[in-house]
Amino acid sequence: MTIDSLFILNTSGTPIIQKHWSDDESIQRATLVVMPAFSRYLRSVATLSDAEPIWSGPLDSVCIHVQRQGLVYLGIVSLEVSPLEVLELLDGVDQALTEYIGQLSDVTIKENFTTVYQLLSEMVDSGSAVTTDTSVLRGLVPVPSLVNRMIENVSGIGIGTEKRPDVNTSSTPWRAQGIRHTNNEFFIDFVERIDAIIDANGSIASYDVSGDITCKSRLTGMPDLSLALNHPDAMDDVAFHPCVRLGKWENEGIIGFVPPDGQFKLASYHVSASASPRKLPLYVMATTSRQDLSHTIDIGVHSGQCDGKTVEKVNIRIPLPASAYNIRVQCKTGTHAVSNSRTPQVEWSVKSLKTGDRSNRLVIQYLVRQSASPGSAAGKSSPQVVSTEQGTTQGAFIDFEVAGFSVSSIKVDSLRLLRESYKMFKGVRYVTKAGSFQIRF
Repeated sequence: MTIDSLFILNTSGTPIIQKHWSDDESIQRATLVVMPAFSRYLRSVATLSDAEPIWSGPLDSVCIHVQRQGLVYLGIVSLEVSPLEVLELLDGVDQALTEYIGQLSDVTIKENFTTVYQLLSEMVDSGSAVTTDTSVLRGLVPVPSLVNRMIENVSGIGIGTEKRPDVNTSSTPWRAQGIRHTNNEFFIDFVERIDAIIDANGSIASYDVSGDITCKSRLTGMPDLSLALNHPDAMDDVAFHPCVRLGKWENEGIIGFVPPDGQFKLASYHVSASASPRKLPLYVMATTSRQDLSHTIDIGVHSGQCDGKTVEKVNIRIPLPASAYNIRVQCKTGTHAVSNSRTPQVEWSVKSLKTGDRSNRLVIQYLVRQSASPGSAAGKSSPQVVSTEQGTTQGAFIDFEVAGFSVSSIKVDSLRLLRESYKMFKGVRYVTKAGSFQIRF
């Protein structure tokens, strides 16, 4: 994999940080032509979530991006490379910066620009990814302190490289020697995402579940953990952290590993089609009607198959046709917002859905502008018409979160600590979220 340039942009497409691994001509092309063209593309879509992750840019370039925490990570490539590798790199950059800096924003990125550039230099060499593992990076780039940041901001001189930590050269490069913690604890988060398309009849047109197992380790010494799951056979296309012993997983279905210190992603996976339960944590019912130039959309939402858990942070986004105007919204529960910044759309937010409550309802009414028929364009007297494609709404995009619920039913059977004698405090959380979840009208 070879990446020419990497940009970190804000949501308006303005660059905050840029790093290049190419010649001067390619740098000028990326900075003056490709990146501005991509920024214009971002501003042209209705919302950032509508932007294609892989976009063909000018001058035979390809722009690959991910969106995280209100920031856009853009990689520009000009050679034949695997897009998945670039997407994985960009996601790793975000995770590393979050581990070092905390909450990411325009301000925090600028306050820690020295650390950001150091991390990018260690993570990518000559355009090829080296590592995004924070446990390895901590041995190469010091974690910024408040005093260092104050000196850098006042003097403009980066001091982070004056004293570099020792590089770990042991057989477990992801974990340093001599780690000690007062409280020994290990936390596991199972975060699963549902990608689904529901057709106008309420039937499931497509359904897929993927998940991540993220951990936070604060354990003394060199612990060896053994994680057993109740349905390991339900996991497909599993990608593990380098600390996992693959032989133990393939032979016994048990995840054995010496964990890095701190937060890390233990594994990512898909739920196999044969084991997928095809559960829907919420149901959305929508009806549309039309009378001349007036259109009405009636939407109701209530909780579904989520084992009695509460569905929270529900957000329903309904794009409207570009010709829509005089938009009126009636909402019984939650809050709504009407946006006309790029293309008309309505966003409906409901804090939580109570089990059995079917009173959550939103009604949208709007008019569509008339477009002249071909006869009138020729100077003939003919009535103005509106095409069905221009005046109708195709569907809605749904976001939600269900805490304490595993849609795949994959859960932890046991977590054992080996090679150390102390007691370990452990905790497990399960969260199911919407990935690309669409309802078609």
